[in-house]
Amino acid sequence: MRYPIIGFFCGFFLLGTIFVNPVFARSEAKKLYETAEEKYSKGEVDEAISDLENALEIDTNFRKAEDLLLKILTTVSTEYYAKGDYERAFPYLTKANNLVPENAKIKYMYEIVSKELKAKEAKKKAAELEAQSKAEEERREAELEARKKEKEVLERKRQEEEKRERELEDRKRKEEKEKEKAQFETKVKTEREQADRLLLARKEELAKATTKYEEIRKRLKQTILFGIIGISLSFLLAIFLIFIIFTHSDRRFQRRWKGESDRQDEFRQRVEKILLENQERILGLLEKQSRSFIGEAKKIVVEGPGGRREIITDINPHIRARADGVELIEATVDDPEVGERLLKPFLEDRESRIRGNAVKALYKFNKEKAMVILTDMCKSNDQWMRLSGAWALGEISSQTAAEILLSLLQDPWEFVRKRAAKSLEKILAQRKEKIEGNLLERIEAALKEVKK
Repeated sequence: MRYPIIGFFCGFFLLGTIFVNPVFARSEAKKLYETAEEKYSKGEVDEAISDLENALEIDTNFRKAEDLLLKILTTVSTEYYAKGDYERAFPYLTKANNLVPENAKIKYMYEIVSKELKAKEAKKKAAELEAQSKAEEERREAELEARKKEKEVLERKRQEEEKRERELEDRKRKEEKEKEKAQFETKVKTEREQADRLLLARKEELAKATTKYEEIRKRLKQTILFGIIGISLSFLLAIFLIFIIFTHSDRRFQRRWKGESDRQDEFRQRVEKILLENQERILGLLEKQSRSFIGEAKKIVVEGPGGRREIITDINPHIRARADGVELIEATVDDPEVGERLLKPFLEDRESRIRGNAVKALYKFNKEKAMVILTDMCKSNDQWMRLSGAWALGEISSQTAAEILLSLLQDPWEFVRKRAAKSLEKILAQRKEKIEGNLLERIEAALKEVKK
């Protein structure tokens, strides 16, 4: 009798456990749900998400917890997505996608963010490789520059040695000439002394001689005088010839040096021309390749909490790549003629972002033409063109740009008005001291009106 009673109580206990545990689990899940609601209302998003996930682990059929978790994940990920902060949006999108994989909007945003993060990683690796390549190129250029300087030093030393050798040769020749001159003067002096002795002897004879001897003595004096003059003229002629030889040698050296300089200038011009042609060819290939990938630009408006709206434009990565190509032209090209020629196809592009970047770059080379194109963009029927025009005017930050932006504050599209206001605020921050008094007052009044 004792064992059946024990069995009865054990069975009763097990049945109680089976019925009580679900009730207890639901109660615990409900407490976590209420805690999550309170934390979410305080802005503690991550803690609320953690509590809701724990609640769903306890009670997998707790729909209210699942709905609230999906709402929080969608709201947070959409906010980060609208700001372009894909790295912070990705964890929330991943959880939301795992929670409701059939939701098309979440799945679309999840795929876009995944692609963007992968593209960003690839771009980062490409930048690292480019930096390594640039460092290697700089190292090679440094080596070439060092070799060039070494050659220049050796050439300078060789020229100095040649100059010293020439100076030594000139000094030796000068010493030899001075020595020959001294010997010649000594010889002339000796001969003169001998002639004087002969003359004195002959004077004694001529004193006793007739007029014939007087004439002979006169002729002898003339002969000696002509000899001295002839010798002096020969010496002067030799010096003149030596001077001509040295002058001719210096002129030949100068002509050769000038020819070398002209050849170096010609070579430098040829290298600059080749580099310019290669730069134009590379940019042309970039434009051709970018055109082959042109697709329809995706531009969406995302609804945020409290009715707030943000614009996400140019999701297509190929449009962004072409816009980056325009920025590359602006950063690397200094020649206005080349810059205008390279920017021409981008100025006629149907994508607003590309045309906005192109006209901003054109302002560097041709301000008047850039302002004409910007005026046309701001009067366009395409609202995206007006939006890009308002952005470009803010980047230019001129007084003419401020005048056009004031007119865009009356645009029918809300985002164009906001963009114009931001651009005017940027102009005030950068060029407030240079803006004329009347225009400054109009801008400040218009911005106050917008903020109301």
